[in-house]
Order: sequence, then structure tokens, then C-alpha cells
Amino acid sequence: MRAVTIVLALLAAFVFATGVVLQQHVAWQEPQEHAAKPRLLWRLARRPLWLLGMGADVIAFGLQAVALHRGSLVVVQPLLTTSLLFTLFLTSITTQRPIVLRQWAAVALVLTGLGVFLADAAPTTPSGAGTAGSAAWLLCTGAVLAVTAMAVSAGLRHTGTARAALFGVAAGMADAFMATLAKAFSDSFDHGVGRVFATWTPYAVVGAGLISLTLISTAYQAGHPTVSLPVITVVDPVVSCLIGLTLYGERLTLGGLRAPLLPLALVAMGIGLVMLGRDDRVAAEVAREHHGAAVRPA
Repeated sequence: MRAVTIVLALLAAFVFATGVVLQQHVAWQEPQEHAAKPRLLWRLARRPLWLLGMGADVIAFGLQAVALHRGSLVVVQPLLTTSLLFTLFLTSITTQRPIVLRQWAAVALVLTGLGVFLADAAPTTPSGAGTAGSAAWLLCTGAVLAVTAMAVSAGLRHTGTARAALFGVAAGMADAFMATLAKAFSDSFDHGVGRVFATWTPYAVVGAGLISLTLISTAYQAGHPTVSLPVITVVDPVVSCLIGLTLYGERLTLGGLRAPLLPLALVAMGIGLVMLGRDDRVAAEVAREHHGAAVRPA
């Protein structure tokens, strides 16, 4: 079953990367005054390429939900960070530019760190995981909202790289919480398809999804993708794993050499992700920053 979860998560990462290549450069072209506002999504929804990328995102979300239903946040969310690797390879193919040594080094770090983590951590999910009580959900939601709101508030007061980094934090938090809701949504199917819409999960997914989409689009639209992209890519799995360990009661089996190897694997993976996120070619494909081009007027 774990092998199926890994395949589904990797497939979701590939489809997410395809959506990025199709979609995200449109967001960067939008005026700054629409940042973190519903109007930003309304403007983007009128762009065919953005809509095509959204279709890929919906398919990827479905694959992610199935993977989360079969496995844990601690396994699935780190695997989804490989979407950055797929973005690199898709960019290399579409631009017909070879992958350079620095990029190969980043790929090696991510894959090595991820491989050691999956082999070493042996995550387990006890019975009843995914069915946290109301108090636990309120506490988790309140903590995520508080951090996200502070990041957005600070981001709106800043410009340049600080703005990109702060909105990157907010977008990463939103992505992580969406994964949490996706797991709860997928678990609700255990009670029958007909009863799913009698629960709160589908409506929470839609509402949180719109907020997440606005924040992610705003992070890319803020410019400086070599700042916002690595922040989003690192914050998402870290927060997801923390939520999985606390809200859902997931556990990591550590013993012997596993304890010291696990942090080393995570550090290697994090360094590789930051290297990729700060790579101009990858970042340009994710946020499509047109150097020297004027931002379109409202």
C-alpha cells in the first residue's frame, strides 16, 4: 500500500508541475494593487492558459487526496516537493536548454534526502488518524490563520524581496492547510459518497482553496520568484508534517541510526529545494518573470 501512495504522490507532483508551467507566469503580469484580493482571481480566470493550468491543478489535487487517503501527511507532502524537480525537467525540454551541473547537484540532494527520509522515518498512522476532535481542529485552524494573517499583513506593508518572502510564507501555510483538509475530505468518503456533502469537509476545501489560490498567485505576482518559490516549497512540507504529527497523531518510527540520519536527510533535501527555487530557470518558469518588461496596467 505504501508503494501505491508513493506513486500517487509522485504522479500528483508531476501534474502540479505541468500546471505550473502552463499557469503561473500569467499571475506575475498582474498589477500589484490586486495583491491578496479576490479581483486577482477574477482577472486570472479570464486567461485561457491560466485556466488550463488550473485544470491540471484540479487533477493533481485529486491524486493528492487519494494519496493522503491511503497514506500520511508525513509521507505525501515531502514527496509533492518533487514537483520542483519535474518543473526543472519540463523547463529543460520546452526551452531545449540542458540541465547544468549546479541543477544536477540540487536534484541529487533532494532525491537523496527524500530517499533517506522515506526509508528511515517509517511513518505510521494509528487507527483513528484523520478524525481529530473539534477542539483540535479549531486550535490548528486558529494557529494557521494567525501566522498567515501576520505574514499577509506584513507583506502588504513591504516591497521587493521582503514582500515576496512574506507572501511565500503565507502561501506555504495555506498549501499545508489545504493538504490537511484534503486528507479529512478524502477520509470522509469512508462513510459513503452520499454522506460526504453532509459533512463540513467539501465546503472547507472549497473555501480554503480559494484563499490558498489567492495567496499563491499573490506570492508569484509579487515578483522575485527566486525568493518566494523556495519559501513556499520548504514551508509547505514542514508545516504539513507538523500538522500530521500533532492533529492526526501520525508517528515517526525512530531508533538506532535513524535518529541522527533523519535530520541530515531533511537538511539535504531542504538545501536542494532552496537551490532549485533560487535557480533562475526554474523560478522564471514558475513565476515567469520577464526581466525588463513593464507590468500590465490595471
